[in-house]
Amino acid sequence: MLPRKVFKPLPLIYLIFGVSIFILATVLNRSDTIGLFILFNVSFFAYIWICKFEYSFKSILVLGIIIRCPLFFDLPNLSDDFYRFFWDGTLIHEGINPYSLLPTQVTELGFSKFSHEALAQLNSSRYITVYPPLNQFFFWLSTFTIQPLWSAGILRIFLFLTDISSTLLIYKLTTKTTLSSWFFLNPLLIIEGVGNIHFESMMIFFLLVTLYFISKNKFVKAGFAWGLAIATKLIPLIFLPALVFYYKKKGSWPLISIALLVFIISLTPMLTTQFSEKSFISLKLYFQYFEFNASIYFILRALGFWFKGYNIIGTLGPILALMSLFLISLGAIFFYYSKKSLETTLLYSLTFYLLMSTTIHPWYILTLIPLGLLSGHWYPIIWSFTVFWSYFGYNCTGYDLPIWWILGEYIILFSTIGIELKKKYEAPV
Repeated sequence: MLPRKVFKPLPLIYLIFGVSIFILATVLNRSDTIGLFILFNVSFFAYIWICKFEYSFKSILVLGIIIRCPLFFDLPNLSDDFYRFFWDGTLIHEGINPYSLLPTQVTELGFSKFSHEALAQLNSSRYITVYPPLNQFFFWLSTFTIQPLWSAGILRIFLFLTDISSTLLIYKLTTKTTLSSWFFLNPLLIIEGVGNIHFESMMIFFLLVTLYFISKNKFVKAGFAWGLAIATKLIPLIFLPALVFYYKKKGSWPLISIALLVFIISLTPMLTTQFSEKSFISLKLYFQYFEFNASIYFILRALGFWFKGYNIIGTLGPILALMSLFLISLGAIFFYYSKKSLETTLLYSLTFYLLMSTTIHPWYILTLIPLGLLSGHWYPIIWSFTVFWSYFGYNCTGYDLPIWWILGEYIILFSTIGIELKKKYEAPV
């Protein structure tokens, strides 16, 4: 149990926490490995120190808001995904379907806003956008201004509000202010959400709304919220087996049918032949070509090099995706009959998916944090620390992360998961 006592603020700790996050998110570049290492460690240990003590809910909100506000004054510096958001939003603003043309094809049309300089800022110019329609709506809203910083600010406002709302929902679901602080003050959430403008923050909000309405047996409203979560990021679809088994006698069909209806309606403006074909190709490329900071995949890839002499991602990626689907479905059945909470099953489902993935960017694991807090698991907090190490591979010429950083990340993660599971199974029933 965490100590339940009022902690008188130490301004120096708060200052160190805020300044380290500000420098990480606005000053350093991805190639500044030593600076990233020092400042993220400092910010994370300050975060742990702060969260060890209990605060009023208002104090948590005030501190988290103050930390986030300075991040509005600069463009993201650790991720270049924002430039794709700005590109897609500008396409829609010009009446061009972002799912219909490659960025290189757009520049050939001669639009002045789509210069080769802007194209050079994109990290995936050879692929059709894979961001779902609800994201595209916010990208479009952000491009009513031609200034990238203002555009980034508009997107950040939405993520800022969803972080606050998610914190409130965690408090409503648990009535524990300590859990709210572990979420709202998490350095990775602050840096990757409001800082680097990744929409996992919004997906987390819709997922927590789903859980809140399920706790009230309001399955239609829960289905609507889950549908919006899927429309933000496709990942919540992996929770389908868990929701089917946990509410097969209550409200799974209203929940699932409403969610899928909302998702399909959100797709309607983009449903064209070009959308279907080119987006499918982009998703196929994701599973067959992209690899970054993976765990199980990297082990199997090494075996592939050993036995085959080449990278077997083309076949291994889809196989791991199918294995992930199998484990998620089997896990949903097992955990349901083991009487585990829904939040625990959702946590394990997402963990299975991530461990089988070929690509793990730091912001991918943000959704684990609230699910872990709601289910009493702390390994997502540990992973939110070690996953940041993947940034240490960036340099002036490209990306090259020493294998020992990846080994260190996953050895610590698997050890933490093992210790937690051992304690839970040894605990008296």
